Amino acid sequence: MIAGNRPLPGSRLFQRGARFAYRLLTDGDYRSVLLTRLRRPANLFQPYTDTAPDRYPLLFSFAREKLGANPDVRLLSIGCSTGEEVFTLRRYLPAASIKGLDINRRNIEICKARLRSSTDTGIEFEAAGSTSGESAASYDAIFCLAVLRHGALAVSGADRCDRFIRFEDFERMAADLARCLRIGGYLFIANSNFRFCETAVSRSFEVTLSLLSPVPDPRTPIYDRANRLVRDAAYGDLAFRKLRDP
Repeated sequence: MIAGNRPLPGSRLFQRGARFAYRLLTDGDYRSVLLTRLRRPANLFQPYTDTAPDRYPLLFSFAREKLGANPDVRLLSIGCSTGEEVFTLRRYLPAASIKGLDINRRNIEICKARLRSSTDTGIEFEAAGSTSGESAASYDAIFCLAVLRHGALAVSGADRCDRFIRFEDFERMAADLARCLRIGGYLFIANSNFRFCETAVSRSFEVTLSLLSPVPDPRTPIYDRANRLVRDAAYGDLAFRKLRDP
């Protein structure tokens, strides 16, 4: 519908609305992300569900090296999306008990469906946006990878992040992750918009794995304790061992 080779007034708006409606009706992942954001649950950082198998082989190999000899090792994957991380960890640590948490209920339904098609009794999944329901000192390793971030920050180039996520929420989450770790356990945090070293609880940890020459990653801008962009920041610490209770 054109007049003089130009769209009629409102036609672009109609097309956008039609595309939105079509995607809402046909794309379950898009719908689940939108509904999760509309619910505005506590502890929502990354609303998107992007994932892939074996995304962090360096971290998973390090975990196997440090924990593989322990027959009773317990692992937690927070923000496990549709389960790729959990099932990858199973390959690296075949004797471990593994739990996956995700704030998106559809993701957990997919995880449970995948689990039902296997014979693995050492994996479980639960819909949750934090570790507040987990017991203290109950895990040997916790993986929080590409979770404590918001994808819109890389696109927007925002000077402040508190419109999307806040450092104080990150720090509270980090403190509870620490609570759930046994002394000597490992916390893995990667692709976060904040630095673990700036949290109060980091004083109870030692860094055990870092990139030798970290470089700024435009996909993961870094923000400080005041939620301000730290331009050209690079942060390479990836794994932290708990030395004591805070």
